[in-house]
Parts: sequence; structure tokens; C-alpha cells
Amino acid sequence: KKANYIKHALREYNIHKALDHPRVVKLYDVFEIDANSFCTVLEYCDGHDLDFYLKQHKTIPEREARSIVMQVVSALKYLNEIKPPVIHYDLKPGNILLTEGNVCGEIKITDFGLSKVMDEE
Repeated sequence: KKANYIKHALREYNIHKALDHPRVVKLYDVFEIDANSFCTVLEYCDGHDLDFYLKQHKTIPEREARSIVMQVVSALKYLNEIKPPVIHYDLKPGNILLTEGNVCGEIKITDFGLSKVMDEE
């Protein structure tokens, strides 16, 4: 179990560390807390995630929704075009951060724990 946890953590770290895009949360470092856990140092985003926002406000104006979708598409396009391409596998409102806490600003995609690098085949 521990070996699998370490393997999973290293895969996430190696994938996320290589990513460099304005719509993807930057991973700065990772360090071991103890023999059974680690900590990642991520770019600070002063706001909530989209899931939290939607639970509070129920709706989003069309203009802001369009902006969020376009920013997510920009990040997904980047993940698809890098070599080798990366699949996020867990894109959901809870993994879309609103950097300013509202839907009028920039977003960042986070949580690459389930992500995988695509094989070239």
C-alpha cells in the first residue's frame, strides 16, 4: 500500500512539475512530512473553487461562464499539445480555482492526482 502511495505521489509530482501555463496552478516543490505522507507547495490562489461559488450563488452570468469555459479550454489545449500530452482525468468545478474569489477573474486548474501522460502510440 505504501509503495503504491509513493508511486502515485511521484507520478503526480513529475507530471505537475513539468506543467507551465497561466491557467494551471504552478507546483513549486514537494517534501516528505514523515514516512507516510508528503506535502506539495503550490501557487497561492486567493479565492474559492467553482464548486464552492456555485453552491453559494446557484448561477453564473453567461459572460462570466463563457470566460471560465474559454480559460479551461486554453488549459486543456495546452495539456493536449505538450509532448507527451497529459490527461487530467478529474476536471470538475472543485478543481477549477477562481483566483480572485469571483467569476469575473482568472481561473486555475488544480489537482493532478489522477492525471496521466498519454503514450505516444
